Amino acid sequence: MPAYEMPDMESDEFALWQAFLEKRTGLWLPESRKAFLIAALSRHMKEKGIQNYSELYSKLDAGAISILDWASLVDSLTVHETCYYRDISSLNVVSSYCRNRATERFQAEPEKPQHFQLWSVGCSTGEEAYTLAIEMDKLNIGLNESCGKQVYFGVTGVDISYPSLAVAREGIYASRQLDFVPPVTKNSYFNRLADEYYQIKDNIRQRTCFIQSNVLEMSTKLKQNFDVIYCQNVLIYFRQDKKQAVIEQLTQRLKPGGLLVLGHGELTSVGNELLTRVDNKHCLAFLRKDS
Repeated sequence: MPAYEMPDMESDEFALWQAFLEKRTGLWLPESRKAFLIAALSRHMKEKGIQNYSELYSKLDAGAISILDWASLVDSLTVHETCYYRDISSLNVVSSYCRNRATERFQAEPEKPQHFQLWSVGCSTGEEAYTLAIEMDKLNIGLNESCGKQVYFGVTGVDISYPSLAVAREGIYASRQLDFVPPVTKNSYFNRLADEYYQIKDNIRQRTCFIQSNVLEMSTKLKQNFDVIYCQNVLIYFRQDKKQAVIEQLTQRLKPGGLLVLGHGELTSVGNELLTRVDNKHCLAFLRKDS
């Protein structure tokens, strides 16, 4: 089947694929993304010599498609366009929160080591997770200068896409992915490679880990709780009721007093009494109540 000969998809057939993908992944494709689905399925059908959507559906439903092929198909249905320092306002809220929290803890218990765990939800190819780790390292530099203290921290990136996570673990990026990185930060935290590529330095890579998981199944993959949960451009893939389910799971994984950061326009209300909105017009963030 030539790439340009994509078979038509009837409305009832599209509805069947919508339900199938939501059941398997939680992802919801609105009617406006029907052409996107057709293109992704057609590429897969061409590669495997499958003649129509119903044949592909039957194979998937029967488990006759390999895990890698299924992962590749799901990967093609999600957008991976990202970069370092994509949302400065949200990052500033995270940095300010962690700095204030660390200062309060050191004042209350000067000799007690302080730990921060951050979670990048839907981390894609890793730029967001590494940006958070860089900001935490900068926080440590500031704390050391001001009070001779440092915090222990780790950043966990979670994504549904195996290919994206492979890129994240390698930590090598084209120069365009670093367009918003301040020059001093680029020099301090990246090694320049050939052909205008850069690799994140080992001291930052060692502070991060990457896990493959569907956000709706994270209770089986993640057992720890987090001080900061950073979740941007993830809820756009879910229907309203599923968005609320995701928020509930994120809240369960948030430590008392912890910070939840969402993307602008992704949600009008969290509907959770444990969360209170952070007073910041440039960022959609919430604090979990301490008790």
